[in-house]
Amino acid sequence: MLRNNIQTYNAPKPDDLSVEPKHEVSVLLQFIDCTISGFCPYYQAIKDSDKENRISDFLVYYFNTCLREEPYSGFSPFCFGKNPTQPNSDKETDIGVVILTKDIKPVTIIEFEAKRFSETSKYKEYVSGVRGGIERFKRGEHASHLSVCGMFGYVQSRTSTTWIDKVNTWIGKLSQTNTDPDIDWTSPNEKLSPLDSFQNIEKLQSVNDRKTEPNSIKLYHYFIDLN
Repeated sequence: MLRNNIQTYNAPKPDDLSVEPKHEVSVLLQFIDCTISGFCPYYQAIKDSDKENRISDFLVYYFNTCLREEPYSGFSPFCFGKNPTQPNSDKETDIGVVILTKDIKPVTIIEFEAKRFSETSKYKEYVSGVRGGIERFKRGEHASHLSVCGMFGYVQSRTSTTWIDKVNTWIGKLSQTNTDPDIDWTSPNEKLSPLDSFQNIEKLQSVNDRKTEPNSIKLYHYFIDLN
């Protein structure tokens, strides 16, 4: 099982040259992979709303609770939070993660946008538009200081596969019809490609071009079946 492979987190020292550059992010993503399937029954047991912000509240609370339980208590330096402020933008992502320490200022090491997929949601905003999740990452309006982030898709109707196919179709159309010189959708890596499947979860990735440094951002996509 995934949770049997989880590593205890030990914060690296600033001068530790043996640590990979994205060590904290890699460990955090492993933690998410190991715990995220448990969110689905947790949400179904306590849900009082189908609204996006409320689901994100529950997801933040769930992850922070997991961080304080065995076998994940060694991850305590991490803290999930809602709507972290952006260093260079007044637009806020839905969820961010910081390392709890007095030695550095509270800057997110990874951020996540969250969108609902249902017949009543503005589901195309997962990709583009004024509130478009992927688009905001591409424009640097979200996480301009980061090169790895993620997205949570709350699937409330149909199947994850159906919505993943739609997302890739929308990206494909943008690659052909976009006329905005400040954003580029033409790379084949813009589309979501599968990485793994967990219970009630589909994990995918995309590498999305930016016009500013860092000139691309890798996004990990978690489609969560909440039907």
